[in-house]
Amino acid sequence: MNAPAKRVGVIVPSLNTIVEDDLRIFLPRDVAYHIMRVRLRKTNGVVTHEALLQAAEEAPESAGFLADALVDAIAFNCTGACVEGGQGSNERIVERIGAVTGIPATTTILALFQALRALRVKRLVHVCPFTASFGSDEAGFLRAAGFDVVETVAMNHVDARAVAKLDPQVFVDGAIAHDRPDADAVFLACANARTFEAIEAAEARLGKPVITSNQVVIWALLGMLGIPMQSVRGGGLLFNRLEAAA
Repeated sequence: MNAPAKRVGVIVPSLNTIVEDDLRIFLPRDVAYHIMRVRLRKTNGVVTHEALLQAAEEAPESAGFLADALVDAIAFNCTGACVEGGQGSNERIVERIGAVTGIPATTTILALFQALRALRVKRLVHVCPFTASFGSDEAGFLRAAGFDVVETVAMNHVDARAVAKLDPQVFVDGAIAHDRPDADAVFLACANARTFEAIEAAEARLGKPVITSNQVVIWALLGMLGIPMQSVRGGGLLFNRLEAAA
């Protein structure tokens, strides 16, 4: 076996079981990945807004462990945690990771914004697998950043581990059901859902980009490393359309 050309590090909440699967499936073979977990605490068995904010605060310190593995780029990947600190919080997370490691970094939200702007998406449908309380926070963050969320949908799950067990077809059906003709794209939020596997089927029906949390993180990490986008199979229009334009 040849040694990997590059290595990426990803920080995820402790209960996440999907990010490793997506990295294994969709990363090019010559890019290795390493995972660091940050505790996502629960109150009375439920993840709270405060717990997400605490996870985001603790993530930069965890990045030091990934630096020990000599990774070339780092991402903090949790959509909900990335919005709890408000506008500017993701830039602060990246700055703190850089201060701890000296390694370039991104977050789910920064990668999402980068992807939406690259695709020239201004109006989007947002689908959150959790309750409206969390969905409204995400939609509000997107609106404050200048995107027009024409519809936001909460699937009303309360356990991220249950969300991780949902079949990708659930998200295909959700994207189709909630799409709006005036939306440029559909965003399926959450790093702990099998949404990446739903992209191609949903795009084939909708004829527009379907964006997911893990997809944009992988896309952003590969961009930071200068890895050709065509090396990803199943990445959807985010990879294929921009690669063709380039």
